[in-house]
Amino acid sequence: MLISLSNLSFIGFNYTALKQLPDSLGLEIFYEFGNHSHWDKVLKEIYPHQSPQNLSIHGPCIGVNLADENDSHYLAHYKDVFEFAAKWNSKFIVVHTNEEFTGDKTVVRQRVQHRLQELLLLSKNYEIQILIENVGLQPKDTLLFDWKEYLELLLMLPEAGALLDVGHAYINQWDLPDIIAQLGKRLIACHLHDNHGVSDDHLPIGQGTINWNVLFAAICSSAPKTTLVFEYANVDIQTALASIQVTENSYLVQAAEITQD
Repeated sequence: MLISLSNLSFIGFNYTALKQLPDSLGLEIFYEFGNHSHWDKVLKEIYPHQSPQNLSIHGPCIGVNLADENDSHYLAHYKDVFEFAAKWNSKFIVVHTNEEFTGDKTVVRQRVQHRLQELLLLSKNYEIQILIENVGLQPKDTLLFDWKEYLELLLMLPEAGALLDVGHAYINQWDLPDIIAQLGKRLIACHLHDNHGVSDDHLPIGQGTINWNVLFAAICSSAPKTTLVFEYANVDIQTALASIQVTENSYLVQAAEITQD
């Protein structure tokens, strides 16, 4: 089990807080909120003595929308991401299928699939895996790929891995234990954050209504090598680290119980 912290709460000039990360904790960065030289400087400040051992990159999700037929710059943006990720030996790159979208869903899904295939071809040049994240929210009418379509997409793109965003899935009323079981080894990482089933709040675990014991039991049983990325918003570093410690202990208890069974 690998554990990482997303820099979502530390966008802007708050990166000095990330110097407090213990060596055992990985980091996931939103690359589009900087550039190559910016992130080189940030990572060298966070890791002055060694390269990060568990770094992942969140691909562009504001400046890029794979569902938008007028988005003609997505490949150029992703090429920058891949070049940076390769330089820093990133474990994987997270890709959103879409943000908002318009038009016939079938047509838009085909467009997204084609563009993901282009990104997979690009990824081969850099030997970095792409993970497709489940995005879109039913209450906001931005859900292009529900569970059935998301699974079909993964089956059509066998070289891609899956990243399960637990908060998104919960809002969309997906059966999390069943989904984790079906994904199995395809589930390379999870974004962990809590909510009350209505809005994408990115709360620390335990501040919403997700049943984390059930979820961790499912991960331990079906995808024990999954990287757990804590993707909180609006928390300070002490709150994030404390939550991670409590959650890690809870996860280990679930793992021990499953091993005993």
